[in-house]
Amino acid sequence: IKSKYTVWVSGLMEWQSDHRATLDIFEQRGEILKFYPLLDVSKEERDKFIKAHNLPFHPLVAKGYHSIGCSHCTVAGDERSGRWNNNPKTECGLHL
Repeated sequence: IKSKYTVWVSGLMEWQSDHRATLDIFEQRGEILKFYPLLDVSKEERDKFIKAHNLPFHPLVAKGYHSIGCSHCTVAGDERSGRWNNNPKTECGLHL
């Protein structure tokens, strides 16, 4: 399906991981231009925006899931410690 598109937009933020901190807002990957418009948004800026616009958090956050990805690689935990369920992965591939 990706072959039908030329731009990939993702909500990654650089504060979320060491790998994400190395990304550029635009990245050319073969024929696809990856665009990370939220990359330089701080956690504080994100939280301020959410509060100012009265936006809800994902319902799993209230259940202790502070980093939500694929159902098979996400468990409850602080920040990103609940990801990948003791797997050495750093990204899960959950994208729109």
